[in-house]
Amino acid sequence: MALVLLAQRAHVRRRRRHPQERVFRARTQFLNFPEEVVLQRYRLHPALIRDLCHLLECDLQPSTGRSHALPVYVKVTAALDFYTSGTFQTSAGDAAGISQASMSRCVTQVTEAIVRRAHKFIQFPKGIIQRKAASCDFQTIHGFPGAVGAVGCTHVALKPPSDHESQYRNRWHYHSMHMQAVCDARGAMSHIVAEYPGSVSEEDILGQSSLGGMFQNQSEDEKVWLVGGRSYIQRPWLMTPIDDPQTPAELRYNSSHAAALSVVSKAFCNLKSRFRCLARHGGSLQYSPVKVSQIFTACCVLHNMALGFSTDIPVEEREEGSEREAGEEGNKESQQTRKQLIHRHFNER
Repeated sequence: MALVLLAQRAHVRRRRRHPQERVFRARTQFLNFPEEVVLQRYRLHPALIRDLCHLLECDLQPSTGRSHALPVYVKVTAALDFYTSGTFQTSAGDAAGISQASMSRCVTQVTEAIVRRAHKFIQFPKGIIQRKAASCDFQTIHGFPGAVGAVGCTHVALKPPSDHESQYRNRWHYHSMHMQAVCDARGAMSHIVAEYPGSVSEEDILGQSSLGGMFQNQSEDEKVWLVGGRSYIQRPWLMTPIDDPQTPAELRYNSSHAAALSVVSKAFCNLKSRFRCLARHGGSLQYSPVKVSQIFTACCVLHNMALGFSTDIPVEEREEGSEREAGEEGNKESQQTRKQLIHRHFNER
């Protein structure tokens, strides 16, 4: 019996393969690329990517001393590849020189790290000084007085949860998350709500958000408001267009209102053109609603950062039906506020 066992062990040793050296694919180093190549590939300025690597370094630094642990710049550029390519992880991972599993971990780590810092880059104007500065920008750039932001919504397609599939089907009959954003006069996101499924209306999202509370207890001298489209009800702190303008002042009001409101639609177009993972033609995001919300928030942070570098990108995405049918005109107080605004600023003197 012992001889049989020895013979079996010898046979196993003869068949045992010699270990092969592990081969690692070459990693992309964006610093070696010309600036125009970086802009074309990542849709962001190289200096911004460097700043982002430094900003996230403490969260993304490898915790192991292994020689082939992914460095910070690889994790960041891998996530940017996914955000900007509009493709799924296999293609983006190949471009970054890492596996699909590593790509998935990079997207998760970078997204969560950016979201943790979102409050530093997405800030609604608070206090008299900040709000006066914001309203001056709207009046100077778009000719609309008293506005501190333009509010609107956009859809981000996703694969819906099987147990709540109907909640995510929007009015265009595809599944999505319905994202709300407020933009300043230059198109930077100052407030976002990224938690509602596609079937929830713009008016319901606005009503359940914290925006209304930010405009409470305003004095007449300090009164400011948001600009919103026809899908919203007129409020004392939300100026909507007049459905049937009758006077020259009302026509001028509507024209100025349209110019101010265009800020948010242009911001969504730029956001989805730069980060094609959010655009429907890039395919539905294959993630949970929570993860889709995090990706949207991370892209909004990068959008705000990119505005400081004046990087032009081609506009590829146009919003589908950005406005619904007109809602109710609101209460008497809301109507009076709008009438006062028209009388004070849009009547010829």
